[in-house]
Amino acid sequence: MSEKIAVIGAGINGVFAAYYLAYSGYDVTVFDRGDIDSGTSGRFHGMLHSGARYATNDAVSAGECITENRRISGMASRYVEDTGGFFLAANDDESDFGDKLYDACRKVGIDITEVPIEEFIRENPQLSMARRAMRVPDKVIRSYEFVVSVAASAHLLGADIKTFSEVKKIDLSDGSVAGLEYERHGKIYKEKFDVVVNATGPFSGKILERSGLRQTPVMPSAGVMVVLEGRVSTSIINRMREPSDADILLPYWNNSILGTSAVVVEDPDSFSPEAEDIEMMIDDMADLVPAIRKMPVKRFYYSVRPLIEEESEDARSASRSFRILSEEGLNDTLLSVVGGKFTTGRLVGEEVAQRVMRHFGTVSDLKDPDLEETVQAFEKRYSSDPIIARSIGRRGTIDEEYAGIAEAYAISSIIGGGK
Repeated sequence: MSEKIAVIGAGINGVFAAYYLAYSGYDVTVFDRGDIDSGTSGRFHGMLHSGARYATNDAVSAGECITENRRISGMASRYVEDTGGFFLAANDDESDFGDKLYDACRKVGIDITEVPIEEFIRENPQLSMARRAMRVPDKVIRSYEFVVSVAASAHLLGADIKTFSEVKKIDLSDGSVAGLEYERHGKIYKEKFDVVVNATGPFSGKILERSGLRQTPVMPSAGVMVVLEGRVSTSIINRMREPSDADILLPYWNNSILGTSAVVVEDPDSFSPEAEDIEMMIDDMADLVPAIRKMPVKRFYYSVRPLIEEESEDARSASRSFRILSEEGLNDTLLSVVGGKFTTGRLVGEEVAQRVMRHFGTVSDLKDPDLEETVQAFEKRYSSDPIIARSIGRRGTIDEEYAGIAEAYAISSIIGGGK
């Protein structure tokens, strides 16, 4: 196809949109001001959601999550750790909430099982403060390796991926998109495109504003994650209550990640966590897991979520589902993604591609990427590249478990340079 599609943002939404569009035969270019997966997608807590966390207050998002949990696990088993998850009650109120949680999960098709508390504590003596326990199919996913492998799939289909290339504005002409102006290596370039997909998450409004357009209804919500040295549990721990601050403890490599907070911010680039935020989160989770008070804090980080702006200004009550919005008067030549989660990024990309195909009147039977095949094909194509050779050379060594990250860096370095 001769139609040229620009995707702004190389997070999970953007790379899946690029993959499905390239699979459908379009000429696709991805732009990101940083590396692949360097924004919100690479800064969350690492959970591949079962949807249970949202079952009681956001059934649409919960249903999306459990469906995508299963689908991503099938295509990305090398990047997913099937840890399982538990919802644990620390007090009577949380224990009572368990009945509501159980019914809501069953209603949207999420497997949830009550575990007798005596049995749970016998198997998890470090969590003896728990008063009630329910098992759900939460999992852990290694974000960077996964997202880079999807980007590599798009690259092998012909997509041009330009990292460290910041889009300055979207050019318009006669009621449609005309192209982009972007900065790369200190130089300004202009390039023509037929459709632009704005997949920049919490920054989506900024790009539109710089282009003279109205902002998207996005509510940037900052969430802080605390990395603790050591593991409390081999499974994900959730507080048995409505989504709130400091209610997730997740095993990631040899560490534990405690998350998260939710604070609406005006500028996604200007948020800075405070020491009090970290202390508050640790104190809250310590009611259930006292051991975390003695675990060294290795570091902390944050992400800014692109929540859908509703009448409520409460980041906790905002939907975790997503919308694909068309700019008024531009006839679907400019699409912006608002909302969503890492777990639903594949679904977002698929629906973006379907929307573009409808615009051009084309049809394609979309197929998910075979990421195992992608890595093998990529290694074969670039076997002479010294960066790939170095990363592959770590296999069979003491650090083999971490070789995947080295290879992801290598792949990103190669494909991020553009064609």
